[in-house]
Amino acid sequence: MKKLINEILFGKNSMVSGMIALAVISAIGLGCFCNKDKINELSNSGSSSPTPTTATTPSPSPTPTKEFKKADASKNQVPSEDEMQEVVKKTLLDFNSSLQKEDFTDFHASISKFWQKQTSPEKLKNSFQGFIDGDADLSPIRPMTAEFTKGPETTRSLGMKTLEVDGKYPTSPITTTFELKYIAEGKEWKLAGIQVVTKVTKRP
Repeated sequence: MKKLINEILFGKNSMVSGMIALAVISAIGLGCFCNKDKINELSNSGSSSPTPTTATTPSPSPTPTKEFKKADASKNQVPSEDEMQEVVKKTLLDFNSSLQKEDFTDFHASISKFWQKQTSPEKLKNSFQGFIDGDADLSPIRPMTAEFTKGPETTRSLGMKTLEVDGKYPTSPITTTFELKYIAEGKEWKLAGIQVVTKVTKRP
């Protein structure tokens, strides 16, 4: 992902130049380190009216929810592949719902209490304003299966149990990539950080 980010920021990836916004929000008490000037620059660069690809083939039906034993975060248990797929997709679709509504109230309520204390729905919205202005839409991932490129794996960060997972969805015209970080709160793994790279369409 670092290589892709560098290509985006420094213009080496001509295929996606002018079509991608990069937004980053950190985890584990580090606050927001997104570069809003860079987001605006990426959202408004390239051709004057990039046209999103339209699909004529109906999307496949979502895969039915699979049965699995839920991991116990209090015991530092790593979720199974099936559970992690569900957790990741729910996280990103909840995030997408906030983008579409331009309201991060529900998303803020779903993240870890640790992170809630450091941010607000308004601050989250401000962090991802580049996605909102660019009409970013993650809904195409709904029928897809993520490819995990790192993890899921547990570690410790700042004295807390942390679950980390990186991966991608085969969206078109470019791949949607993500880095997610969760911390243990009771038996649940709760979101503590999110980084997403995806396509945006420039508004007139």
